[in-house]
Amino acid sequence: MLYRLAFPLVFMFGSRLLPHVLRFLRLVWRLTFDKRVPLILRSLMPLAIVYFISPVDLVRDWIPVVGRLDDVLVLGLASLFLITLSPQHVVDDILGPPPNRPRPEDKDPSKVVDGSSHVVDDN
Repeated sequence: MLYRLAFPLVFMFGSRLLPHVLRFLRLVWRLTFDKRVPLILRSLMPLAIVYFISPVDLVRDWIPVVGRLDDVLVLGLASLFLITLSPQHVVDDILGPPPNRPRPEDKDPSKVVDGSSHVVDDN
C-alpha cells in the first residue's frame, strides 16, 4: 500500500529533486576518491556499501520495515559524516562557485535599504 502512495510522489517531486540528488551523489563520489580527504573518511562510504550488501546486520532484514531501515541509516550517516568532516575547501572545490542569483543585494549591496514594518489596525 505504501508503494501506491510513493509512486505519485516520485513523479510529482522527482523532477525537482533529481538535480539535487545527483549533485549530492556526485559530491559523495568525488569526496570518496579525493586524496585531500583523510583516508578514514574516504573509507566510510565503501564500508557502508559493504554493510548494505552483506547479509550480516545489526537488525535482520526479514523484519519488515526496520530491517532495511538500518541499512539506509548507515548509508545516510556515512555520507553525512563524509561531507561534514571533509575539509571545507575540498567540498567547495568540488561543488564549484555558488550560482549567481539576480537579487538586488547581490548586485549592489549599497543600494539596498534595510528596514522594518508593523501593521497598524484601523479598528
